[in-house]
Formats: sequence, C-alpha cells, structure tokens
Amino acid sequence: MNVAVESYGHAVILNLKGELTEDSLAVLQKAVDHELESKEVIDLLLNLEKVPFIDSAGLECLLDLQDRLAERLGQVKLIMPDENVRKILEITRLESSFETFKDVPEAVRALQP
Repeated sequence: MNVAVESYGHAVILNLKGELTEDSLAVLQKAVDHELESKEVIDLLLNLEKVPFIDSAGLECLLDLQDRLAERLGQVKLIMPDENVRKILEITRLESSFETFKDVPEAVRALQP
C-alpha cells in the first residue's frame, strides 16, 4: 500500500494505491496518525481509485477512522471507489456510512463552506 497526501486546510486527501487489507493497514494507520497530529485536520478523504479490494480488517479500519474523526466533529469521505469496493460496501451495508464522491474536484468543492 502506498499513501500520498494532499492537504486542503481542515481536510486531507489520502491517495491510496494497493489493497486495503490487514497486511497493509500499518502504512495507512501511520499516515493517518501523522495527519491527525495537526489539530486543524477534521476530515479525511480517502481516494480509493487505485484500491481494488478491501477486506474485513480494512472495513474495520475505516469505521474506526470514522469514530476518531467524529470526536473532532469530522468525517471520513470516500473518493472514486471502484466497482469491487462499491460492491463490498453494499454487501456489508456500509455504503450509507460514508459520503462518496465521483472525483477529487467534487470532493474538494464539497469541503468549501
């Protein structure tokens, strides 16, 4: 798993590449912990365009992130989940737990007050 970070004030986009599985969660957790050290970060946007698969540990991680950000009055938002990831979210009934955007510009516009 590779993680590239883009900052937009109180929001951070994490561009993920690779499967989001138990084996790769440490990389994501490290990047998230680093970004959340900043007190101003409220929302995390995960660009899933290059994430072909999420296992149960990955889903649990997303839900844990959602809880962590709720404490800051923020959210985890998903950008461009592919067909497989959408289906996994649908099967696990988690699709309504995360706001989803079709592309990065749409997600960034949604952050504007």
